[in-house]
Amino acid sequence: MIVPSMTLNEIHKELYSDFDTLESTIDNFHRDFKRKVLKSSRYPVYHSYDCRTRFKKNLFVVNLYASKRGDWAKPLIAICAIYNRPEGNYLATLAIDKNMTTIYPPHFFKRYRERIVKDLKSSNEDIIKLYLLRNRWGFVAAPSDEKYQGLYNIFEPEMNGTDISFVCVNSEGFCFAEKLGNVSVIKTIISEDMLIDDQKVVFAKLKEDFELSNKSMFGARYSG
Repeated sequence: MIVPSMTLNEIHKELYSDFDTLESTIDNFHRDFKRKVLKSSRYPVYHSYDCRTRFKKNLFVVNLYASKRGDWAKPLIAICAIYNRPEGNYLATLAIDKNMTTIYPPHFFKRYRERIVKDLKSSNEDIIKLYLLRNRWGFVAAPSDEKYQGLYNIFEPEMNGTDISFVCVNSEGFCFAEKLGNVSVIKTIISEDMLIDDQKVVFAKLKEDFELSNKSMFGARYSG
């Protein structure tokens, strides 16, 4: 169980060790997803499964994706966890093959709600699930520089003491992040509409790379 006293590295280790207990549960999800894929007449097929670990009660979200019928045996799998601390709900995404964790703190979802979704009524957990649904293809990132850091300072003036390690673009906007060992913390998000022309130029190459990545991915999905 994630407790308030844990450091980022301790949270990282907790999630990975607890995830290892879910092997049989994920096998069950895989069998259920196989049935959905084989029964479907439309592709791609995507489904999200929630589960709590037996002893520590951590909430994991397992997302499965098949671009075509033949992908039922080896669907794409994305693993996330949602946990709560006194300041609010956090999302952690696990890159199992790289032993890396990306954490989205409550402030990120506060900004996501205000700037992107513009919905004051939905619960915090629903906002997190919406983010996962809309951004399930991940993001494209680039190292930070003076221009990116300057934009972060403009849009998050109360956190000017934070040195941004990298920036990224996803399906809905631009994010600023800090990398701390095996853990990256996505600090905030802004929409393209918030940028003036000179600021849009700073993100132009990154946005182009994301669109090319998505174009390539969608072409692969429908090639079979």
